[in-house]
Amino acid sequence: MKERLLVLAKAAPEASQKYEELICVAGITDKGEWRRIYPIPWELFLKTSASRFRKKWWIEYELASDKPSDYRPESRKIKFETIKPVREASFKEIDALLSQRVQTLDEIGEKGVKIQSLGVVQPREVLDFLPSDNPHYEKLVTMGKQQDLFGQSAMKLNPPKFKYRYRFKDDAEGKIHENLCEDWEAVMLYINCERMRLAGRYPDEKTVHEKVRQKMLRDIFKQGKVYFIVGSHYRFPTFMIVGVVYPKKEDMKRG
Repeated sequence: MKERLLVLAKAAPEASQKYEELICVAGITDKGEWRRIYPIPWELFLKTSASRFRKKWWIEYELASDKPSDYRPESRKIKFETIKPVREASFKEIDALLSQRVQTLDEIGEKGVKIQSLGVVQPREVLDFLPSDNPHYEKLVTMGKQQDLFGQSAMKLNPPKFKYRYRFKDDAEGKIHENLCEDWEAVMLYINCERMRLAGRYPDEKTVHEKVRQKMLRDIFKQGKVYFIVGSHYRFPTFMIVGVVYPKKEDMKRG
């Protein structure tokens, strides 16, 4: 059974017990349903991969089953080798789909993750984008020192030493939420800035955090609407921001 999905979230890679780095992708199908497809090997996102796709793209794939793959109703396992990029969506198209589905974080959470574990929140006010220690960093570094059968590092991607969380308000009452941001774009922004620090282009970690905050707290909000795609963790009934969707300059020119 084939399905089309508008990709709205690519969460940062997670390391499995087999040292595989897997990606969780989420979005809305052409039938208007929220969907989470997992696991997807990170190699599919290499520039050399024919199946490579980004956020804001429609993709097509075959489902391994049309039934949920876990207790969350939106989850499906797919035949990842069947993924085909179809086309990039305009922000106008994305905005039309998301604007009619906006909820508050409390409204989503009150339903329970067995009823709804994916949704979209539109922040009314964003207060901060804060770094925090990655509790799994040391373990992932140790895993990275392990070697595969070919004498290469078992872990192909560098784990982030820090993760970030948004502090924001999403309702008229002004309740403040603080949620971890697992958007892969944000994680890679930190990793790239950290590489520049190690290369001597940034003086310290404080500068790295400020560069990340400049982009994720200020720059992306200059173009207009920003949406947070939120999803519940598999092991814990807590919600994370798995995708940050915003218009870029070229999106605004297209209209």
